[in-house]
Amino acid sequence: MYGLHRECRRPELKQLLRCRHLQTALNPKHSQQSTVIPATPKPPAPSPTSLSNPKLEQLVKSNFPKSRLCFAYGSKVLHQLENLPTASTMTDLIFVTDNPAGWHEENFKTNKHHYSLMMRLLGPRGVALVQDIKPYCFFNPFVEVDGVLLKYGVISETHLLKDLQSWDTLYIAGRLHKPVLVLHQDPAFRGTYITRNLRSALHTALLFLPERFSDIQLFTVICNISYCGDVRTLLKLENHNKVKNIVEPNVEHFRNLYKSIIDESPFIERTDYGYCQAAKTEKNLRIMEKLLPPKLLYVPEDGSRPQSRTFPFDEKVDTKHQLLRKVAVGDYRYTEEQIQKILLIPSVVQSFKGVLTAGLFKSFKYSKAKLKKANPKSVAITKSASSEKLSLTNREGQLMSTEYTVYRYSVSFKSADVRNNFVFIISFLLLGLLYVKYREEYLENEAGV
Repeated sequence: MYGLHRECRRPELKQLLRCRHLQTALNPKHSQQSTVIPATPKPPAPSPTSLSNPKLEQLVKSNFPKSRLCFAYGSKVLHQLENLPTASTMTDLIFVTDNPAGWHEENFKTNKHHYSLMMRLLGPRGVALVQDIKPYCFFNPFVEVDGVLLKYGVISETHLLKDLQSWDTLYIAGRLHKPVLVLHQDPAFRGTYITRNLRSALHTALLFLPERFSDIQLFTVICNISYCGDVRTLLKLENHNKVKNIVEPNVEHFRNLYKSIIDESPFIERTDYGYCQAAKTEKNLRIMEKLLPPKLLYVPEDGSRPQSRTFPFDEKVDTKHQLLRKVAVGDYRYTEEQIQKILLIPSVVQSFKGVLTAGLFKSFKYSKAKLKKANPKSVAITKSASSEKLSLTNREGQLMSTEYTVYRYSVSFKSADVRNNFVFIISFLLLGLLYVKYREEYLENEAGV
């Protein structure tokens, strides 16, 4: 027993071996001298390999054209707090193809009813042209296949690889920062680009984190990268606890996804309490510069100072290394602002594309579902009205109180409905204003990469 304790070099195992219960179990003499009450076993953590769904794999294989890569994401794949999936919750899919026009043409043969009327009139080639507008995605929401409600998107392999490599739009690359369920992957698909995307996400997160941090903090920052610039987040159309709801119940999946990336990184080291990142020395920053996506460090070609609304630059910056040195030892707000610039315009454009591709009715239905998630308190209002009905019935009399409470309940429901519709219309108008305001700045940023 004690020889094992001396030879053990893993700190977490040493700590377990010091435990009185474990010593008693391994030492019979000690167990005769005292009685040990075993601790109540904790429920096992979810296995990282539990992300599997044979039924969904078969559904994709039987009902859709072949693709280079297909993966599922969202609350139907990863359990989320405050967002339990229901029968009306869609399963989100992404299909990656090397020939979008050919894929849509094949899909038209069996699934033409998935497309809106306008898209059916345009035909497969017209759909491919609409898809080719940034962020290069085409979505069909509220599609029922074999009893499963789906929302599936299509993107070309060329555009996906560019997004994974340089964070061109972060629209699909951001979804791949989080654990997903891979339903199909062609052997010829270059999976190294997905690894590079994870590496970029890890080292970008280090610019936001202190010297010492926990795995929860790390994965929260990584998960937040794909949301901090999304127009739905900026307009508060997403649940403000969305990142927390994703990370906390899925820590094991995040650990499994990033384990090899963390192990090979020279900038992060595991400790007894979490992680510790290396000092941002000149040598380390030169290495980190190569690990970050190009669009994150934008240097104006005309030699002027980088434009930032939150981070003041007192002098011009000639190289990306100088910019990284200032940001790494200064303030993370510049990095956050750059991510917002990458995400904002593509997310605005995709919102407008959604109305065109999915149709007005489905777009309105989808937006209302998002608003419902962003305003979960509407359920509490309904419950409050119900309890008030019981109390008023006991005090006032059955007929009068019943009419009063039913009236209040219906008004509360309608006012919430009107509020959601109003927020949707105002938000849609704000999309246009945001597009006009940031379009020029976005194009300058893109031209400099």
